[in-house]
Amino acid sequence: MENLMMDFYEHPQFVHDLLNAIADYNIAQVKHALRYDIDACTSATTGANSTASRWDPVWREFIRPVLKRMYDAVHAGGKYVMIHSCGDVDELFDDLVAIGLNCFNPFQPEVMDVAALLKHYHGRLAFYGGLSTQRTLPYGTTDDVRRETRRLLDLGRNGGYIFAPAHAVEGDVPLENMLAFIETVQSQPGYRPQTTRS
Repeated sequence: MENLMMDFYEHPQFVHDLLNAIADYNIAQVKHALRYDIDACTSATTGANSTASRWDPVWREFIRPVLKRMYDAVHAGGKYVMIHSCGDVDELFDDLVAIGLNCFNPFQPEVMDVAALLKHYHGRLAFYGGLSTQRTLPYGTTDDVRRETRRLLDLGRNGGYIFAPAHAVEGDVPLENMLAFIETVQSQPGYRPQTTRS
């Protein structure tokens, strides 16, 4: 990573070539995936930490054009684009929406204002996650989990939100807390179990 950070400044053409080669590979994978009955393509982008974007100020010159190429390939196949990018990346949301992002994950309440972002981007960007895997799920009571689950479901009632734990659920989460949010979701009016296609 240190070498790549230096290359952005010392060998910019190498970085352009490298990122475009990676994009070519990813686009080939997308084209293969599009032969199947899928709704979206997702990719993981580790572009931040819990306080700020790591890519600024090279985002617009190096990263954005390559992501747009990949997103365009997904949209050309009539599918949605989802990304997984940990940390405080909300400063990039306008750019990501502009190049075709449809859904963002993980929606981390530790570093993002869930309610404000849902309102601000409603109709432009969907969010997937929201239930804290660093605080509420491992350390909250079952009542805390139920209360936060209901709050998130209410926030997302107008669409643009997929309720889920913010990130992978680790071994420090009590089973009772896992069951609390699952049962709370299942008790909601209009709940329909997810079905697989045949």
